[in-house]
Amino acid sequence: MLNRIKNNIKSNLIPGIIILVPLVITIMVLKWLIGFFDALIKPVIENYIDIYIPGLGLLVSLIFIYLIGLSTKYYFGNKLIQIGEWLVVRIPVAKTVYIAVKQIMTTLASRDKKMTQKVVMVEYPSKGMYSLGLYNGQLSHPVSGQVVGSILIITSINPASGFTVLIPLNNILFVDMTVEQMMKFVVSGGIVMPEKIRLISAEEQVKISDRE
Repeated sequence: MLNRIKNNIKSNLIPGIIILVPLVITIMVLKWLIGFFDALIKPVIENYIDIYIPGLGLLVSLIFIYLIGLSTKYYFGNKLIQIGEWLVVRIPVAKTVYIAVKQIMTTLASRDKKMTQKVVMVEYPSKGMYSLGLYNGQLSHPVSGQVVGSILIITSINPASGFTVLIPLNNILFVDMTVEQMMKFVVSGGIVMPEKIRLISAEEQVKISDRE
């Protein structure tokens, strides 16, 4: 009974923290950014038109964030952001917070894109060891001509990185697990995990594919 309560708390508390921490930090950063632009713009506006329009700080903050996002699509802007990140990760405490928040935000931002993918289990990186991954599709092996599956294996703690491996289809086990459940398992380092992993039979897999 106690173990059940403990597992229930653990399986719900950690995902809550994972979602809440980046949200709180994002709100704090936005609040600071709005206050910063408010303080910067207010004296200039009042000097010229003697009227301050509420919400200008928010508007300028949104434009600033939009321009940052837009700049990542271009070489020069991307380089500036890389330099900024390089400077941040040189600060011990800031490095830990920044990397953790960026990884979690990247994972959450890309979660919707990955919802159509299927969770699989493969014998990797060595015999007798299994890893959870995302099935991306199939293709013909360039050497053997054998049909293989493209599997993305996401690394624990650092979900922003991973490995793409090509594995024969008959060695891929489809599991009854959502992408969100798998990401919780990965991000928590295996702390948040289902009580049981059930394999999906070939018949069930065909039905799922037909529905999609």
